[in-house]
Amino acid sequence: MNMRNVLTVVYFVLAIYSFSGGLVNGVANFSSWKLISAEDFPVVHKHVTKRILAVYVPFFFLSIPVNILLIWFHPPAISTILVVIAAVLNLFIWVVTATLAIPIHKQLDQAKSTELIDRLVKVHLYLRVIPGSLAMIVTALMMYQVLGAAS
Repeated sequence: MNMRNVLTVVYFVLAIYSFSGGLVNGVANFSSWKLISAEDFPVVHKHVTKRILAVYVPFFFLSIPVNILLIWFHPPAISTILVVIAAVLNLFIWVVTATLAIPIHKQLDQAKSTELIDRLVKVHLYLRVIPGSLAMIVTALMMYQVLGAAS
């Protein structure tokens, strides 16, 4: 297997893992945090965040440089413009995460706030899930191009 193929497979795995992990985490965790008492919330939030940092964040952040490398080192069957669109969308999600979501999480580490949880839910849906869904559509088109060329 050549370097282009390895990089492509790594990107596909990271993209699917990152999107699905982020989607499930946001949908399952964020809204349920309203059910946790204010007293218990900081401990629960820190516990969940620590686990997310271990099993999700490294893979999401690794997907960004892999996606960028794929711009120059993708199989000829994949459209360069699709790789660029995916990179722009993934970079956008990363910037939103770093500038909006992480600061909200840091505040939630200190105390429960329904207002902050609601803001996080909105940031997650509109600025991460929707662009992430578009990135997954683009990624599926890239997969289709590779599989179509192989047959």
